[in-house]
Amino acid sequence: MSRSFYVVIFAIILSGCGSTGSQNDTAIINDVDSNESIEVISDENTSFIPSLEPYYDVQWYLYEDKVFYEINNIDENAHIHMDDVLQHYSGKGVTIAIIDDGLDVTHEDLAASEIVSYNIIQNSSNVSENTLYDYHGTAVTGIIAANLNGKGIAGIASQSRIVFLKYYNNMSDSQIIEMFHKADELGADIINCSWGTYDVSPAVKETIQDLAVNGRGGKGTLIVFAVGNDDQDMGNDESAIPEVIAVGSTDRDNLRAWYSNYGKELDVVVPGGYEVGISTLDPMGENGIAELAPNYLLANDPWSFIGTSASAPIVSGVLALLLEKYPELTRQEIEELLKTSSDKIGNIEYIDDRNNYYGYGKINVKNLMKSMDTAE
Repeated sequence: MSRSFYVVIFAIILSGCGSTGSQNDTAIINDVDSNESIEVISDENTSFIPSLEPYYDVQWYLYEDKVFYEINNIDENAHIHMDDVLQHYSGKGVTIAIIDDGLDVTHEDLAASEIVSYNIIQNSSNVSENTLYDYHGTAVTGIIAANLNGKGIAGIASQSRIVFLKYYNNMSDSQIIEMFHKADELGADIINCSWGTYDVSPAVKETIQDLAVNGRGGKGTLIVFAVGNDDQDMGNDESAIPEVIAVGSTDRDNLRAWYSNYGKELDVVVPGGYEVGISTLDPMGENGIAELAPNYLLANDPWSFIGTSASAPIVSGVLALLLEKYPELTRQEIEELLKTSSDKIGNIEYIDDRNNYYGYGKINVKNLMKSMDTAE
């Protein structure tokens, strides 16, 4: 059984020292067909202080806003302890490839982003054929890359370079392999995959393992997979490949979300929500769903983004911050840092620092970003 894009859209029952952007910020969107760049000019003043984003207070997965937490009955430690990290790091210089179903490249909260897009089926840069239905990728991308521009939410790695590769259901193994090779060719340091098949082929597995070991100039590409939302063992899923960083979900109670898959290859967990979802972007324009929802999927509205699909890009964004600070770290070194810096949450015993339901625990960004400081 393929799980592909398992998106949960759930009706909610309840109800630093950064750079300062100048007016007329420029975004570069590269067209792989013509090899030309299109400049998009933003006429808004851009701030790189996350707290100035209008919806930052509902991004409960990053930090504790006491009012929002109290209203929504969220455990005080349910977030990933972002603290002031986003005032100092933004993923600058890091390339994140996102393999997903579609991206609204015209979204106002991505206007200052450098985006390279590729559709292997069409051999074109078209990744937004139908944003009414293919909005999963826009939601994933927003969590990672939403601009710090005084609009909407704060992306975790707002200055990272995005490579977006359009995924179709029922793609052949050779097409999937081609996408991973394309991500590598386009300089991906991190590859985010909020999908899976439960039946990864040996050829695809070998490709992923090769990139994880030899990619990024021999340091190893960080390949992040969501584990799925069927409350079952990961089985023969892409997320169960040992060299992959497998991500599960937690809820507002700072416990494993009931739907989050589990297994011996689970690495870490981060918020994915349930009663309260993950705030991100919503498609805009004529082909979007603006008539059904605002331009942002808020944590406490009926169109909120929920599931391990939301958790994986949280981890990818955090890893971009880590690579910005420590670009020479290998994949294995980063995996070791995740193991030692994550919080051991839940009521299941950790044996040798892990268990099959929480992995090595929930990512603690403050601890992770400081984990190398003593060695410097």
